Amino acid sequence: MPNATSQLALHRYQELFEQAPVSIQILAPDGRTIRVNKAWHELWQIYEGTALNDLVFSAGYNVLTDPQLVQSGIAVLLQRAFAGESVEIPSARYDVAALGGDGPARWVTARAHPIKDGEGKVLEVMLMHEDITERVENESALRLREERFRSLVMATSQIVWTNTPDGRVLEDSPSWRAFTGQTYDQWKELGWLDALHPDDRAPTGALWQACVAARSVFETNYRIRCPDGRYRWTAVKGVPILATDGSVREWIGANTDIHDMVMAEQALAQRLDHEQRTSLMLGKVAHAARTLHKVLSFEDISRTLVAEVRDILQVHQAAVSLAEAGTGAMVKTAMSASEKYAEKPPQPGRLSVALIDRAGKQIGLIEAEGKIEGDFTVEDEAILLQLASIACTGFENAKLYCSLQEQDRRKDEFLAMLAHELRNPLAPITSAAYLLELKAHDEQLVRRSAQVIGRQVRHLTSLVNSLLDVSRVTHGLIQLDTAVIDPMAIIADAVEQSQPLIAAHHHAFTMQGTAGGALIVGDAVRLTQVLVNLLNNAAKYTPHGGRIELLIARRGAVVSIEVRDNGIGIDARLLPHVFDLFVQAERSMDRAQGGLGIGLALVREIVALHGGQVVAHSAGAGLGSAFSLTLNATDGKERS
Repeated sequence: MPNATSQLALHRYQELFEQAPVSIQILAPDGRTIRVNKAWHELWQIYEGTALNDLVFSAGYNVLTDPQLVQSGIAVLLQRAFAGESVEIPSARYDVAALGGDGPARWVTARAHPIKDGEGKVLEVMLMHEDITERVENESALRLREERFRSLVMATSQIVWTNTPDGRVLEDSPSWRAFTGQTYDQWKELGWLDALHPDDRAPTGALWQACVAARSVFETNYRIRCPDGRYRWTAVKGVPILATDGSVREWIGANTDIHDMVMAEQALAQRLDHEQRTSLMLGKVAHAARTLHKVLSFEDISRTLVAEVRDILQVHQAAVSLAEAGTGAMVKTAMSASEKYAEKPPQPGRLSVALIDRAGKQIGLIEAEGKIEGDFTVEDEAILLQLASIACTGFENAKLYCSLQEQDRRKDEFLAMLAHELRNPLAPITSAAYLLELKAHDEQLVRRSAQVIGRQVRHLTSLVNSLLDVSRVTHGLIQLDTAVIDPMAIIADAVEQSQPLIAAHHHAFTMQGTAGGALIVGDAVRLTQVLVNLLNNAAKYTPHGGRIELLIARRGAVVSIEVRDNGIGIDARLLPHVFDLFVQAERSMDRAQGGLGIGLALVREIVALHGGQVVAHSAGAGLGSAFSLTLNATDGKERS
């Protein structure tokens, strides 16, 4: 019988076996289970009194033939233990549900240790299990998260990176390399800065170092060079990951491609800026229009225009040139230049726009030089065109205003002239009537007085008839009594009527040429009136002893009649207006020639009613005049 000491030792062994924190399973040399401890029951949740527990301890279960252990290769390792070798068994998953149990599957590592007798014979094998299920599950979850993270990185457009606590790059970033084309050696340490736009490198590097030193979030935008050499805007954010002791373990960050958004924002900002500038310019153009419409002289319009052009287009110099009357040559009428331009003119581009009136004729030119910022744009040209249009309206308004002023002046002069012309015959009529009253018995005096009265009444009648003719012409009331007539006949009548006045001035009169047998359709009385007016004017405005020529010719389908003289001529300024109402050339001897200045206006209108044309020519004051009249010829069959 065992003594007390042996019994105590056995008890201790049994308690140690039962209370051991690790799962222990004692196996017989043939692979059957002969004993387990409490930790084994807890590990596999196979408890005494259950059918599964009975199965494990029965001859029907053997670890060497357990399908799970055979499939995982553990049975082979156990055979080595039964052969006398202590064996480390790697981690494996065992599911007691395969045996009909309810317990969960567990991950374990094990050690199989043979228990031998003194002769080295294996009596039992002790199988010890370590439950690593939680660790395996944690590792599996971590691997799953890492795989998901890698998949997310590959799937996202973001660039993901990690840096060391001191801000250097050690770990590779495939997404960075793919985006920039940098190799790992180019990207590591602080080489990533080389992929940034030159303008962004220094400020980004300084901000990064400051954030690393302060352990604060790194957040900014910068441009990254792509493999094709173009730069794209990215938004970057990096955060420090702290260790348990509060130190920075690493930095994790990501770059997001925001290039399209930045470009859209810039485009929107540019459009808004353009619209604001356009609105401002349109406001200035409207102000310029109001200003230009207020001034009524060419000089003031030109000065105002150059000032507005300089202000609106922001140029160093603006100039306006206007076409000279007669020659059409452009003459500068106004210029405005900055001090800088006046001292040392720069050499930028020039923008010029023609001034075109309503008839499509160029009346001038606007020029802008020296754009203060940038180059001239399409918008600048459009604005200059608009200013040119406004200025043309202003110039035409000024011309109309001057014309109205001139017409008003002529009207006043005409009224004064009319009063003078009407008063002239009234004085001799009054005198003659007074003499008749005093000496009615003096036949010779009565005869002379009657002649005076008759002559002056005829003169008054002529003046009144001229006025009536003007009224009819103005209101389109002249009616022609047309017929097919011989132009030589009306020329003869006109010469006969004008001959006394020509002779009175002692002029030499010559007539050359013929109508070549041509006939014309017209009002003989009115056409005679036209020629008489031209001949009388030549006689009146040619000094005594002058020369008057009447030239007749047929030129194809027209008959040409020209009256020339070597008289006082017509000033170049007056020449374009000689056919206007109430216009007369300067005359000497206190208006000795008389007249209302409406004769040539009647000439033009009567000729126009006949479908003809009359033109005045003169080389200038003192150089004589020529009036050319053309009328359409006919074969004599036409009649109106």
